[in-house]
Amino acid sequence: MDNLAVDTTIEKFKNKYMKLWWNTDKCFPFLGEEISIKEKILHEKHMNKFLNDLFSHLKQCPETEEQRFNWKNTLWSMIKTFGHHSGFTEVEINGDFSKSLPIITHKFICNVKEFNNDIKLDKMVQALRNVWIMNILQVLFNIKVEYTPSVFAYSMLYPYTDNYLDNTEISFQDKEHLNKKFRLRLNGEKTESSNSYEDALFNFVGIIESQYPRACHKELYESLLCIHDAQCSSLAQHNVMTSPYERNVLGISTEKGGASVLADAYLVNGNLSGVQADFIFAFGVLLQFCDDLQDAKEDLDNGDMTIFSVTSEKWPLDNITNALFDFSNKIMEDSSEGFTDEKSNKMKTFLKKNLVFLIFEAISQNYNLYSMEYIKSIEKYYPFRMKYTKKLYKKIRNNYSSFESTHGYSIDEVILMATDVD
Repeated sequence: MDNLAVDTTIEKFKNKYMKLWWNTDKCFPFLGEEISIKEKILHEKHMNKFLNDLFSHLKQCPETEEQRFNWKNTLWSMIKTFGHHSGFTEVEINGDFSKSLPIITHKFICNVKEFNNDIKLDKMVQALRNVWIMNILQVLFNIKVEYTPSVFAYSMLYPYTDNYLDNTEISFQDKEHLNKKFRLRLNGEKTESSNSYEDALFNFVGIIESQYPRACHKELYESLLCIHDAQCSSLAQHNVMTSPYERNVLGISTEKGGASVLADAYLVNGNLSGVQADFIFAFGVLLQFCDDLQDAKEDLDNGDMTIFSVTSEKWPLDNITNALFDFSNKIMEDSSEGFTDEKSNKMKTFLKKNLVFLIFEAISQNYNLYSMEYIKSIEKYYPFRMKYTKKLYKKIRNNYSSFESTHGYSIDEVILMATDVD
């Protein structure tokens, strides 16, 4: 990257993408062809069949390893077929990415279980998502899609600290003390851990140091300090609803999202060019905004400030969601300079399509925060009916929580066996 300190570069990017946000189009987005009710019902039938077949097949997990070979092949064939019917093909995404994903997922879950066997799979979602983001970045950089020590360590690091910082039973003073101590460790200074929680955090940093020596990767460690500082700043968003004129709500989310994925990129590629860093930061901001929209209702209930929760206090989320669609389009269309090879372009096409679905899904989970006119308009382009989508996630959660296998394996054990395809 340019000879600017990473924090200075992040400040420049933050201002750039805040300005881009303010200049977004608030009109209803162009979303292609409308999907008829008949097509939606057909999609819903296919989804119901897939979920029923999937959980039924998972419950039939064979008792012995020898018997599981055909069972796993059938399972992954079922998932691939459903993905193709849903418009996502290996050719469109990236063959190495789709083939490596179950292998990497398995290795990560195994590492998490070794680290703490009490962590359930449904609590790993945030960490797993970051693993997959790092794999996506590997495709963009046109390097091998693989599982590295840093992929594990960083993907565990910030969910681990997020859970601590979000814990309302821990005092603000204790959180501040931990943050100061952890910053010293991120900065390479010697500091002793005083409990098992700090020991785990410091060990994660040690894993990164073992792959990327500090002397050769100054910007990487600056990026880790930047995401830590951004995360500390985001504490100002928690448990208080004030005017956005009192706190830079947009700036906090922009910096946190961009810095997080920028650190992902350094841990994947070691070094970044200026244009690569620019797009990666923007992509992180976009993912953060999608997350904030997804969590709008929960954040509103908890008194946590984001641009979406603050808006939903007084206004429907119609226009700000239109802005998010436009923001997504602008970022994905302006990303051509840093990643130009065929694999990168295929991945960007996949991401652009997937981001639309991500926003659709967030809308459906915050149904009551929109005007009825907006829901009726957006539903025309959504593959399912809104009422179906609301029930869909409840159905998946119920299937997960009530899972009982033929041989008594837990759902986490079955998924771990299913992903063992190396």
